[in-house]
Amino acid sequence: MKQIKKVLVTGANGHLGNNLVKELVKSGYQVRAGVRNVNNLEPFKDVNCEIVHTDLEKKSSLLKAMQGIDILFQVAAVFKHWAVDVDKEILAPNINGTKNIIEAAAECKVDKVIYVSSIAALDHNVVPLTEEGWNTYFPNPYFESKQVSEKLALRMARELHLDLITVLPSAMIGKDCYHLTPTMDLLNKIIHNQIPFNPDFHFNYVDVKDVACGIILASNYGKSGNRYILATEDSVGTTKLFELAHKLFPDVTIPPLISKDDLLRMAEHMESESKTTQQAPFLTTKNVHNYYQADARIDISKSRQELGYNPRNTDEILIETLEFLKNR
Repeated sequence: MKQIKKVLVTGANGHLGNNLVKELVKSGYQVRAGVRNVNNLEPFKDVNCEIVHTDLEKKSSLLKAMQGIDILFQVAAVFKHWAVDVDKEILAPNINGTKNIIEAAAECKVDKVIYVSSIAALDHNVVPLTEEGWNTYFPNPYFESKQVSEKLALRMARELHLDLITVLPSAMIGKDCYHLTPTMDLLNKIIHNQIPFNPDFHFNYVDVKDVACGIILASNYGKSGNRYILATEDSVGTTKLFELAHKLFPDVTIPPLISKDDLLRMAEHMESESKTTQQAPFLTTKNVHNYYQADARIDISKSRQELGYNPRNTDEILIETLEFLKNR
């Protein structure tokens, strides 16, 4: 009789973490869902899992949560692009949290670790993006934290003899989102006419459920020490997003395109204001340089061939997500 694997998912009430918990439960795993707030039960309604306290900055909580675990799915991370105190709010939690959880996994003799990184860690000078190389330009502190954290995880795994695989999702969208991520918030703003201009930014979107399934595939078929991109091939611009939203919901207006020079001037003003308001600016100069008319195509052939990863059509998941946000 096949033994049921016991797994821990950190960040289990987040967009990806919660979808991963549900996919693992459906696949027959015995799932321990790690969260900081064990009293927030809404994301786990009708889900057969054990909810435990995990805080990546408190190693003792990780050691306790990891007892008897076969596979660790390290999903938890701070996902925001701006902060009043970048080191304290973004860099330290993601980097130190990585150190703590890899050490805990080694001490608890976990059989395998699937570490969720991001395409933010990839070399963006090569298009389409591949698993080769590392990003050296950081348009925001989140990008830097993911690159440093993934490198740290891979190095520590080698030193501690851990079976570790990293997966690198692109911009995740889709249902079962209890708190809007920066990615989902942009689409939410579009669908509710909260962006008065079209910045002509380009992204690579992927269904969060496809990423969750890809993570499980990586745990089954991935090679230790390897990186696997979980994305789609397409580059999608905000022009298409506005047009698609308007087609679905005619009350959504299509705003005018703004030139890069105008965007940069607006970003400088917004960044200046944020110093006073201590609120995240909608635009930053570095993000304008990074996303304006960017070529966001990605090569996912390695994940297709080695894992059997097969993501859904981009238009299909965009429509589904926009409808979810409209009716949310």
